[in-house]
Amino acid sequence: MSAETGFIGRTAEFKNDVHDLEERGFNNVISSLKVIGAPWVAYYDKNFTGKQRLFEEGEYATLEDKGKFSSLKMITDDLDDPKIQLFEDATYGGRTVTLRKETNLHDIDFSGIASSHKVKGGVWVLYEHINRQGAQLVSFPGEEVPSYLPLYFNDVASHVRPLLPNDI
Repeated sequence: MSAETGFIGRTAEFKNDVHDLEERGFNNVISSLKVIGAPWVAYYDKNFTGKQRLFEEGEYATLEDKGKFSSLKMITDDLDDPKIQLFEDATYGGRTVTLRKETNLHDIDFSGIASSHKVKGGVWVLYEHINRQGAQLVSFPGEEVPSYLPLYFNDVASHVRPLLPNDI
């Protein structure tokens, strides 16, 4: 990770989760990064809270949200059997759909409808817009948080995809 775009300036290497980048002298300064191996989630706030962005293996010389990250989490979960359940209501009720693969929610008439979800297997990325565009919400197994908390994803998700084992 670099404090300036184009991989210049101060750098740091992380191999484990970082709850608070301020303690490492890198709070709100990451402007470019390289990911080798497992994907990472960068969070706008410390302790893995706030807006988030997924970074899979590759080089990111310029970040649209540069200087906004305060914590980092490496994804080490089992990705072999992806399954997510989306619910129309914030209280896990109403119309529901269960998915096992990447889906444009417009195609199944569920876009902008999901108000809560449960990840039953794998790690899933929910996107604000179709084609993996817009704000992201990365959800892990066992998390049963209504989509409106804490990232205000209520009635917003238009595209979902699981991370796949060969992605790591």
